[in-house]
Amino acid sequence: MGTSIAVAVLADDPITEEGAIVRLTSYEEIAPRSLDCRAADVLLVLANEVTGTMLTRVERVGRECARNGRRLPVVLVANEFPEHSMLRAIGLGLVSLLPRRNSSFDAVVRAVVAAVPGRAKPGDGVQQRLISQIHALRDNALVPHGLNVAGLMAREVEVLGLLADGLNTKEVAEKIGRSERTVKSVIHDLVARHNLRNRTHAVAFALRTGVL
Repeated sequence: MGTSIAVAVLADDPITEEGAIVRLTSYEEIAPRSLDCRAADVLLVLANEVTGTMLTRVERVGRECARNGRRLPVVLVANEFPEHSMLRAIGLGLVSLLPRRNSSFDAVVRAVVAAVPGRAKPGDGVQQRLISQIHALRDNALVPHGLNVAGLMAREVEVLGLLADGLNTKEVAEKIGRSERTVKSVIHDLVARHNLRNRTHAVAFALRTGVL
């Protein structure tokens, strides 16, 4: 098949991580290893539940492992995946999602191989098709206009993130180097555009759609 696919493995705990690496080493198609970005082609994440903490770890690893400004493709194997986390996970590079309790190592390897462009066709499951469609929507229709899947601009996400951290509009303005009037205008525009009630509702909307 040619060169094996280098797979960086990230798991909830060391025992799961080490056990998965040992088991996956028996497959010729891939070369699993503990988290190492130097030569990784795919990031494999093994979790019981996809929590905000886990996605923050994936985000940090994604930044460290990014190549030419692009994150590594992420294959996620998990039992619990809250719907509100889907958009955030896709933004972090998710290309394949497998239910942990029903997946074999053979299925994991197939998903890893399919995650590498040119190696294999993406999985034909409903979730995989949906993920592919959202990726296409983001890359072709939203990103060129400075938007994300939730329809928020980068500046809006920045402001909402600071509000979520407890800052008031004056403090947000100082943090981003803009006037308080500009910050209030940003909040007003996104509240009106998405038919939200107020800034608290706007922060909740950002959290629910996974952009924060």
